[in-house]
Amino acid sequence: MSKDKKVDPVEDLFEDDSTIPESNWFEFSKIGDVITGELVEAFDKEGKFGTQRVYVVRIKDGREYNVGLKHTTHKVQIQQLKRAEPGDMIGFRFDKEVDTGKVNPAKSISVRIRHVDKKTETSA
Repeated sequence: MSKDKKVDPVEDLFEDDSTIPESNWFEFSKIGDVITGELVEAFDKEGKFGTQRVYVVRIKDGREYNVGLKHTTHKVQIQQLKRAEPGDMIGFRFDKEVDTGKVNPAKSISVRIRHVDKKTETSA
């Protein structure tokens, strides 16, 4: 496309706010929020609030969500989830808020793992 050609704003995806993709980060907004599904992968991500362990979870309908746990506040859960492998079923539940003496309370998250025996699974 040449530089001097005018772009129709209706046709330009970056001028149309309705084309902004929905976030794929799962947000624990209220106590009792739960996400469960198949573990796709896990990796560390640096952010403005420190390092997070990110778990990519595929839910029943095929959509994938990122669930982030901070290394500083969810060390036990991260350690527990080291036993999970891609293909296993995992779950996260927001159980309660914990006063940390800081501006925002910490979120107490429970985790669960159901190991899936990959040897006995069959392809359709």
